[in-house]
Amino acid sequence: MKPIHISATVQDSGKTAVSLGLMQVLRTRGLDPGYCKPVGQHYIRYDDSDIDEDAALVHQYFNMPDKPCHMSPIAIRRGFTRDFINNPNVKPLEDEILRSIAAINKNHPMLIAEGTGHAGVGSCFGLSNARVAQLIGAEVLIVTAGGIGRPMDELALNLALFQKYDVNVMGVVLNKIRADKYEKVTDTVTKGLKLMGTRLLGAMPYESWLESYTVKQLADELKFDVYCGHDCLSNTIENTVIAAMEPEHVVKYIQDNTLIITPGDRIDNMLVSLMLLSKHGPHNGGMILTGGFEPHKEIIPFLQESHIPVLISDEDTFSVSAKLANIGFKIRPEDGPKIDEMHELVEKYVEVDKILGYLEE
Repeated sequence: MKPIHISATVQDSGKTAVSLGLMQVLRTRGLDPGYCKPVGQHYIRYDDSDIDEDAALVHQYFNMPDKPCHMSPIAIRRGFTRDFINNPNVKPLEDEILRSIAAINKNHPMLIAEGTGHAGVGSCFGLSNARVAQLIGAEVLIVTAGGIGRPMDELALNLALFQKYDVNVMGVVLNKIRADKYEKVTDTVTKGLKLMGTRLLGAMPYESWLESYTVKQLADELKFDVYCGHDCLSNTIENTVIAAMEPEHVVKYIQDNTLIITPGDRIDNMLVSLMLLSKHGPHNGGMILTGGFEPHKEIIPFLQESHIPVLISDEDTFSVSAKLANIGFKIRPEDGPKIDEMHELVEKYVEVDKILGYLEE
């Protein structure tokens, strides 16, 4: 059976979600797929090696028998691209990928290879997703965000590069489709992809809670200090409010599991936020105090007794908000409910039988 290479059109399309969901569906069918992230941009120290975060997640969550270094053979460390451009030699990198794939294939009857971004990522050091798919002889499945015009334009660019490398794209999975536009989007995109010479193999609806994160993830990622609420850092965040306006205007925006970003000298907004979050139950939401201001001594007891984690940043409110807008939180091994949901979404909305048929041709 040929490998499947799962690529994407842009960042945060849901490539890892589809990969994890497909892994589970295939495992329940007794197929025991292997997994590899041939080129990884976001690595951690894992099992005494620099391993891509997604590969480490799969290794740990699924208790894979393979060596982590085989599941993530190329880690793009700082200076990697510059060093390659100054001394261009892609063959050792390609050989390392092929050795790793061969090792994984000894343990599994099939392979899921997860790409790193769109088709062209890695071109600067000779290992674009298109080239990697060609190297390992894979069929490609492209994941793109739900919509019509923009996703299809992005698909056209990606298809062109895969075609340049003579790699077959078996089809496309649309992800994060709004429920109120599901039928219109899937019907139109199905027709549009046919005109582009490919096909729709899945259409997954948008599930907002899959994009939620915990206050601890936020503090770890952005290196914010935890002022209080250390025992509540597992609080889930699903909405964000910038409370820089008067408190009577803040009220209508605070919902269940809301993160409030407010200047540390706005006692009024802090009190309103504490009151409204507490109405949704204990251990709800979180707060970031900006500007480097520590809260006034009169409000400290309220914060400490609220079961709401409070973070402090020296940066201004706009800068903190901008960072949050550009951040994407990776799935972690402890996110079991999310991984289970991905299993259900792929089982229900992705044409797995057709995918397997293309891999067996």
